[in-house]
Amino acid sequence: MNKIVFIGMISISLIGAISLTSATDLEVNAKNKSQQQDKGGIKTPRMVGVSTISYSAGGIGGQDSQRMEQAIKILEGYIDTAALDKPDIIILTEGFLHNAARSASREEKDSKSEILPEGGAITRFLSRKASEHKTYIIASYWRKNDKGKGRYNSAVLLDRQGRVVGAYDKVYPTIGEMEGGVLPGECAKVFQTDFGKVGALICFDLNFRELMAEYKNKGAELICFLSAYRGGFAVRSLAFENQMFIASSVPGENSVIVDPMGRVLAESSAYGKIIFAKINLDSKVVHIDYNAERVADLKKKYQESVKVEVFSPEAVYFISSHHPEKSVEDMIKEFNIEIYDAYRDRARAERKKYLSQ
Repeated sequence: MNKIVFIGMISISLIGAISLTSATDLEVNAKNKSQQQDKGGIKTPRMVGVSTISYSAGGIGGQDSQRMEQAIKILEGYIDTAALDKPDIIILTEGFLHNAARSASREEKDSKSEILPEGGAITRFLSRKASEHKTYIIASYWRKNDKGKGRYNSAVLLDRQGRVVGAYDKVYPTIGEMEGGVLPGECAKVFQTDFGKVGALICFDLNFRELMAEYKNKGAELICFLSAYRGGFAVRSLAFENQMFIASSVPGENSVIVDPMGRVLAESSAYGKIIFAKINLDSKVVHIDYNAERVADLKKKYQESVKVEVFSPEAVYFISSHHPEKSVEDMIKEFNIEIYDAYRDRARAERKKYLSQ
Protein backbone atom coordinates (compact mmCIF):
# COMPACT_ATOMS: atom_id res chain seq x y z
CA MET A 1 0.00 0.00 0.00
CA ASN A 2 1.31 3.41 -0.86
CA LYS A 3 1.91 5.67 2.10
CA ILE A 4 1.55 9.44 2.26
CA VAL A 5 4.77 11.09 3.38
CA PHE A 6 5.00 14.69 4.46
CA ILE A 7 8.00 16.19 2.74
CA GLY A 8 7.84 19.82 3.67
CA MET A 9 6.61 22.42 6.09
CA ILE A 10 6.28 26.08 5.17
CA SER A 11 6.42 28.50 8.04
CA ILE A 12 4.42 31.67 7.54
CA SER A 13 5.27 34.68 9.67
CA LEU A 14 1.71 35.97 9.60
CA ILE A 15 0.20 35.32 13.04
CA GLY A 16 2.58 32.40 13.52
CA ALA A 17 0.54 30.04 11.33
CA ILE A 18 2.04 27.04 9.54
CA SER A 19 0.80 25.45 6.32
CA LEU A 20 1.62 21.81 5.77
CA THR A 21 1.90 20.42 2.25
CA SER A 22 1.59 16.71 1.50
CA ALA A 23 3.51 14.71 -1.08
CA THR A 24 0.38 14.23 -3.17
CA ASP A 25 0.45 17.93 -4.03
CA LEU A 26 3.50 17.29 -6.20
CA GLU A 27 1.47 15.08 -8.53
CA VAL A 28 -0.43 18.07 -9.91
CA ASN A 29 1.33 20.20 -12.48
CA ALA A 30 0.58 23.30 -14.47
CA LYS A 31 0.24 21.34 -17.70
CA ASN A 32 -2.74 19.40 -16.39
CA LYS A 33 -4.36 22.60 -15.16
CA SER A 34 -3.99 24.29 -18.54
CA GLN A 35 -5.48 21.26 -20.31
CA GLN A 36 -8.65 21.11 -18.23
CA GLN A 37 -11.77 20.64 -20.29
CA ASP A 38 -15.28 21.64 -19.24
CA LYS A 39 -17.67 18.68 -18.80
CA GLY A 40 -21.15 19.80 -17.82
CA GLY A 41 -19.82 22.68 -15.74
CA ILE A 42 -17.21 20.52 -13.93
CA LYS A 43 -13.65 20.36 -15.20
CA THR A 44 -11.44 17.30 -15.53
CA PRO A 45 -9.14 16.31 -13.96
CA ARG A 46 -10.81 17.44 -10.75
CA MET A 47 -7.87 18.39 -8.56
CA VAL A 48 -9.25 20.45 -5.68
CA GLY A 49 -7.27 22.44 -3.15
CA VAL A 50 -8.64 22.12 0.39
CA SER A 51 -7.57 24.20 3.38
CA THR A 52 -8.81 23.91 6.95
CA ILE A 53 -8.15 26.34 9.79
CA SER A 54 -7.91 25.03 13.36
CA TYR A 55 -8.88 28.18 15.21
CA SER A 56 -12.09 29.38 16.80
CA ALA A 57 -12.90 32.77 18.29
CA GLY A 58 -16.13 31.29 19.66
CA GLY A 59 -18.28 33.79 21.51
CA ILE A 60 -15.43 36.26 22.06
CA GLY A 61 -16.60 38.52 19.27
CA GLY A 62 -20.11 38.91 20.66
CA GLN A 63 -19.11 40.58 23.93
CA ASP A 64 -18.63 44.06 22.46
CA SER A 65 -17.78 45.71 19.15
CA GLN A 66 -14.09 46.10 19.99
CA ARG A 67 -13.70 42.41 20.85
CA MET A 68 -15.58 41.54 17.67
CA GLU A 69 -13.15 43.59 15.59
CA GLN A 70 -10.18 41.93 17.31
CA ALA A 71 -11.59 38.46 16.68
CA ILE A 72 -12.24 39.24 13.01
CA LYS A 73 -8.72 40.62 12.61
CA ILE A 74 -7.21 37.38 13.96
CA LEU A 75 -9.46 35.24 11.77
CA GLU A 76 -8.68 37.39 8.76
CA GLY A 77 -4.98 36.70 9.27
CA TYR A 78 -5.59 32.95 9.28
CA ILE A 79 -7.76 33.11 6.16
CA ASP A 80 -5.21 35.26 4.33
CA THR A 81 -2.47 32.76 5.22
CA ALA A 82 -4.57 29.77 4.11
CA ALA A 83 -5.26 31.61 0.84
CA LEU A 84 -1.55 31.58 -0.05
CA ASP A 85 -2.01 27.97 -1.21
CA LYS A 86 -4.77 29.09 -3.60
CA PRO A 87 -7.36 26.66 -2.18
CA ASP A 88 -10.69 26.03 -3.83
CA ILE A 89 -12.35 25.85 -0.41
CA ILE A 90 -11.44 26.99 3.10
CA ILE A 91 -13.11 25.25 6.05
CA LEU A 92 -13.57 26.91 9.46
CA THR A 93 -14.59 25.33 12.76
CA GLU A 94 -17.96 24.88 14.40
CA GLY A 95 -18.99 28.16 16.02
CA PHE A 96 -15.86 29.86 14.71
CA LEU A 97 -17.42 33.23 15.64
CA HIS A 98 -20.71 34.39 17.17
CA ASN A 99 -22.53 37.70 17.48
CA ALA A 100 -23.35 36.92 21.13
CA ALA A 101 -21.13 35.60 23.91
CA ARG A 102 -21.57 31.97 24.96
CA SER A 103 -22.59 33.26 28.40
CA ALA A 104 -25.39 35.40 26.92
CA SER A 105 -29.05 34.57 27.53
CA ARG A 106 -30.98 32.37 25.16
CA GLU A 107 -33.03 35.37 24.08
CA GLU A 108 -29.94 37.43 23.27
CA LYS A 109 -28.37 34.60 21.27
CA ASP A 110 -31.58 34.18 19.29
CA SER A 111 -31.98 37.89 18.61
CA LYS A 112 -28.38 38.38 17.48
CA SER A 113 -28.25 35.31 15.25
CA GLU A 114 -27.98 36.14 11.56
CA ILE A 115 -30.77 35.98 8.99
CA LEU A 116 -29.61 34.51 5.67
CA PRO A 117 -28.92 35.22 2.90
CA GLU A 118 -28.44 38.88 3.89
CA GLY A 119 -26.72 37.98 7.14
CA GLY A 120 -24.91 40.34 9.47
CA ALA A 121 -21.35 41.10 10.51
CA ILE A 122 -20.18 37.47 10.29
CA THR A 123 -21.70 36.79 6.88
CA ARG A 124 -20.36 40.08 5.52
CA PHE A 125 -16.87 39.22 6.80
CA LEU A 126 -16.89 35.78 5.18
CA SER A 127 -18.35 37.19 1.97
CA ARG A 128 -15.58 39.76 1.75
CA LYS A 129 -12.83 37.18 2.25
CA ALA A 130 -14.33 34.65 -0.19
CA SER A 131 -14.60 37.32 -2.86
CA GLU A 132 -11.12 38.69 -2.16
CA HIS A 133 -9.43 35.30 -2.48
CA LYS A 134 -11.81 33.82 -5.10
CA THR A 135 -12.40 30.74 -2.97
CA TYR A 136 -15.35 28.98 -1.39
CA ILE A 137 -15.55 29.35 2.40
CA ILE A 138 -17.67 27.25 4.74
CA ALA A 139 -18.08 28.15 8.40
CA SER A 140 -20.43 27.40 11.29
CA TYR A 141 -22.33 30.04 13.24
CA TRP A 142 -25.84 30.71 14.56
CA ARG A 143 -28.58 31.31 12.01
CA LYS A 144 -31.89 32.82 13.11
CA ASN A 145 -35.03 30.76 12.69
CA ASP A 146 -36.98 33.07 10.38
CA LYS A 147 -40.21 31.14 11.00
CA GLY A 148 -40.31 31.50 14.79
CA LYS A 149 -38.26 31.27 17.98
CA GLY A 150 -34.88 29.63 18.27
CA ARG A 151 -31.81 29.43 16.07
CA TYR A 152 -29.84 26.89 14.07
CA ASN A 153 -26.20 25.87 14.30
CA SER A 154 -25.51 26.21 10.58
CA ALA A 155 -22.65 25.51 8.20
CA VAL A 156 -22.87 28.40 5.75
CA LEU A 157 -21.23 28.05 2.34
CA LEU A 158 -20.14 31.12 0.35
CA ASP A 159 -18.95 30.97 -3.25
CA ARG A 160 -15.95 32.57 -4.95
CA GLN A 161 -17.91 35.79 -5.49
CA GLY A 162 -18.88 35.99 -1.83
CA ARG A 163 -22.49 34.96 -2.37
CA VAL A 164 -24.28 32.67 0.09
CA VAL A 165 -24.77 29.32 -1.65
CA GLY A 166 -26.80 27.89 1.20
CA ALA A 167 -26.75 26.65 4.78
CA TYR A 168 -26.76 23.19 6.31
CA ASP A 169 -28.45 23.13 9.72
CA LYS A 170 -26.93 20.72 12.23
CA VAL A 171 -29.27 17.73 12.15
CA TYR A 172 -28.14 16.31 15.50
CA PRO A 173 -27.43 19.12 17.98
CA THR A 174 -26.41 17.88 21.41
CA ILE A 175 -29.09 17.65 24.09
CA GLY A 176 -27.51 20.67 25.79
CA GLU A 177 -27.67 22.69 22.57
CA MET A 178 -31.35 21.94 22.07
CA GLU A 179 -32.10 22.80 25.70
CA GLY A 180 -30.34 26.12 25.04
CA GLY A 181 -32.46 27.01 22.01
CA VAL A 182 -30.65 25.38 19.07
CA LEU A 183 -33.14 23.76 16.70
CA PRO A 184 -32.31 20.52 14.84
CA GLY A 185 -32.01 20.62 11.07
CA GLU A 186 -34.15 18.41 8.87
CA CYS A 187 -31.76 16.59 6.55
CA ALA A 188 -28.42 16.36 4.76
CA LYS A 189 -27.85 19.10 2.20
CA VAL A 190 -25.54 18.79 -0.81
CA PHE A 191 -24.26 21.96 -2.47
CA GLN A 192 -23.14 22.04 -6.10
CA THR A 193 -19.87 23.94 -6.49
CA ASP A 194 -17.77 24.53 -9.59
CA PHE A 195 -15.57 21.56 -8.64
CA GLY A 196 -18.07 19.04 -7.30
CA LYS A 197 -20.73 18.22 -4.72
CA VAL A 198 -20.06 19.31 -1.14
CA GLY A 199 -21.82 18.36 2.09
CA ALA A 200 -21.30 19.26 5.75
CA LEU A 201 -21.40 17.66 9.17
CA ILE A 202 -21.25 19.62 12.41
CA CYS A 203 -19.63 18.05 15.48
CA PHE A 204 -22.13 15.59 17.08
CA ASP A 205 -23.50 14.76 13.60
CA LEU A 206 -20.49 12.49 13.11
CA ASN A 207 -22.01 9.90 15.45
CA PHE A 208 -25.00 9.16 13.22
CA ARG A 209 -24.27 6.81 10.32
CA GLU A 210 -27.66 7.39 8.74
CA LEU A 211 -26.71 10.99 8.04
CA MET A 212 -23.58 9.93 6.15
CA ALA A 213 -25.65 7.36 4.27
CA GLU A 214 -28.01 10.15 3.22
CA TYR A 215 -25.08 12.19 1.95
CA LYS A 216 -23.82 9.23 -0.02
CA ASN A 217 -27.24 8.69 -1.59
CA LYS A 218 -27.32 12.36 -2.58
CA GLY A 219 -23.96 12.12 -4.33
CA ALA A 220 -21.72 14.11 -1.97
CA GLU A 221 -18.04 13.89 -2.89
CA LEU A 222 -16.42 16.04 -0.20
CA ILE A 223 -17.73 16.25 3.35
CA CYS A 224 -16.68 19.27 5.40
CA PHE A 225 -16.66 18.34 9.10
CA LEU A 226 -16.88 21.52 11.19
CA SER A 227 -16.52 20.57 14.81
CA ALA A 228 -15.58 21.35 18.39
CA TYR A 229 -14.35 17.78 18.92
CA ARG A 230 -11.81 15.99 16.80
CA GLY A 231 -13.63 12.82 15.79
CA GLY A 232 -10.45 10.74 15.58
CA PHE A 233 -10.72 7.30 13.99
CA ALA A 234 -14.40 7.83 13.12
CA VAL A 235 -13.42 10.39 10.46
CA ARG A 236 -11.13 7.92 8.67
CA SER A 237 -13.61 5.07 9.09
CA LEU A 238 -16.51 7.04 7.60
CA ALA A 239 -14.37 8.19 4.68
CA PHE A 240 -13.64 4.58 3.71
CA GLU A 241 -17.11 3.28 4.54
CA ASN A 242 -18.73 5.85 2.25
CA GLN A 243 -15.87 6.30 -0.26
CA MET A 244 -15.74 10.06 0.23
CA PHE A 245 -13.15 12.69 0.97
CA ILE A 246 -13.61 14.26 4.41
CA ALA A 247 -11.91 17.46 5.59
CA SER A 248 -12.29 18.54 9.20
CA SER A 249 -11.76 21.82 10.99
CA VAL A 250 -11.49 21.62 14.78
CA PRO A 251 -9.92 23.99 17.32
CA GLY A 252 -6.26 23.10 17.95
CA GLU A 253 -4.79 19.78 16.88
CA ASN A 254 -6.03 16.93 14.68
CA SER A 255 -7.95 18.67 11.95
CA VAL A 256 -7.48 16.26 9.04
CA ILE A 257 -7.96 15.89 5.31
CA VAL A 258 -8.76 12.25 4.54
CA ASP A 259 -9.19 10.39 1.23
CA PRO A 260 -11.76 7.65 0.48
CA MET A 261 -9.24 4.98 1.54
CA GLY A 262 -9.05 6.50 5.01
CA ARG A 263 -5.56 7.92 4.50
CA VAL A 264 -4.71 11.15 6.28
CA LEU A 265 -3.30 13.55 3.69
CA ALA A 266 -2.73 16.42 6.12
CA GLU A 267 -3.19 16.97 9.86
CA SER A 268 -3.04 20.06 12.05
CA SER A 269 -0.88 20.39 15.15
CA ALA A 270 -0.07 22.85 17.90
CA TYR A 271 2.50 24.34 15.53
CA GLY A 272 0.44 24.25 12.36
CA LYS A 273 -3.14 25.45 12.61
CA ILE A 274 -3.57 25.62 8.84
CA ILE A 275 -3.43 22.51 6.67
CA PHE A 276 -3.71 22.10 2.91
CA ALA A 277 -3.92 19.22 0.46
CA LYS A 278 -4.81 18.67 -3.17
CA ILE A 279 -7.46 15.99 -3.58
CA ASN A 280 -8.63 14.34 -6.78
CA LEU A 281 -12.41 14.10 -6.82
CA ASP A 282 -12.13 12.19 -10.10
CA SER A 283 -11.50 8.92 -8.20
CA LYS A 284 -13.32 5.65 -7.59
CA VAL A 285 -12.95 2.62 -5.32
CA VAL A 286 -13.13 -0.68 -7.23
CA HIS A 287 -13.08 -4.22 -5.84
CA ILE A 288 -10.37 -6.54 -7.13
CA ASP A 289 -12.83 -9.38 -7.84
CA TYR A 290 -13.64 -9.69 -11.58
CA ASN A 291 -11.73 -6.48 -12.32
CA ALA A 292 -8.02 -7.37 -12.36
CA GLU A 293 -7.66 -7.83 -16.14
CA ARG A 294 -9.92 -4.88 -16.92
CA VAL A 295 -7.96 -2.57 -14.65
CA ALA A 296 -4.71 -3.80 -16.20
CA ASP A 297 -6.06 -2.99 -19.67
CA LEU A 298 -7.16 0.44 -18.43
CA LYS A 299 -3.66 1.18 -17.18
CA LYS A 300 -2.07 -0.02 -20.42
CA LYS A 301 -4.20 2.34 -22.47
CA TYR A 302 -4.08 5.49 -20.33
CA GLN A 303 -0.66 4.99 -18.72
CA GLU A 304 0.36 8.06 -16.70
CA SER A 305 -3.08 9.62 -17.19
CA VAL A 306 -4.60 7.18 -14.73
CA LYS A 307 -3.35 6.34 -11.26
CA VAL A 308 -4.12 2.84 -9.96
CA GLU A 309 -3.35 2.11 -6.31
CA VAL A 310 -3.68 -1.44 -4.99
CA PHE A 311 -4.88 -1.94 -1.42
CA SER A 312 -4.18 -5.58 -0.71
CA PRO A 313 -5.71 -5.99 2.79
CA GLU A 314 -8.95 -4.35 1.66
CA ALA A 315 -8.87 -6.11 -1.75
CA VAL A 316 -9.67 -2.93 -3.68
CA TYR A 317 -8.17 -0.58 -6.24
CA PHE A 318 -8.28 3.20 -5.85
CA ILE A 319 -8.41 4.60 -9.38
CA SER A 320 -7.89 8.30 -10.17
CA SER A 321 -8.03 10.04 -13.53
CA HIS A 322 -5.43 12.66 -14.45
CA HIS A 323 -6.56 12.74 -18.07
CA PRO A 324 -7.44 16.17 -19.52
CA GLU A 325 -10.55 14.84 -21.25
CA LYS A 326 -11.51 11.45 -19.78
CA SER A 327 -13.09 11.29 -16.33
CA VAL A 328 -12.67 8.22 -14.15
CA GLU A 329 -16.32 7.39 -14.87
CA ASP A 330 -15.59 7.51 -18.61
CA MET A 331 -12.68 5.11 -18.12
CA ILE A 332 -14.63 2.71 -15.91
CA LYS A 333 -17.49 2.62 -18.40
CA GLU A 334 -15.12 2.05 -21.32
CA PHE A 335 -13.59 -1.04 -19.71
CA ASN A 336 -16.77 -2.29 -18.04
CA ILE A 337 -15.17 -2.07 -14.60
CA GLU A 338 -17.50 -2.70 -11.65
CA ILE A 339 -17.24 -0.16 -8.82
CA TYR A 340 -17.18 -1.31 -5.20
CA ASP A 341 -20.81 -0.51 -4.35
CA ALA A 342 -22.16 -2.03 -7.56
CA TYR A 343 -20.28 -5.26 -6.82
CA ARG A 344 -21.79 -5.47 -3.34
CA ASP A 345 -25.25 -4.79 -4.72
CA ARG A 346 -24.78 -7.60 -7.25
CA ALA A 347 -23.66 -9.94 -4.46
CA ARG A 348 -26.77 -9.08 -2.43
CA ALA A 349 -29.00 -9.79 -5.41
CA GLU A 350 -27.31 -13.15 -6.05
CA ARG A 351 -27.69 -14.08 -2.40
CA LYS A 352 -31.45 -13.50 -2.61
CA LYS A 353 -31.67 -15.89 -5.56
CA TYR A 354 -30.02 -18.66 -3.60
CA LEU A 355 -32.10 -17.96 -0.47
CA SER A 356 -35.26 -18.66 -2.48
CA GLN A 357 -34.08 -22.10 -3.59
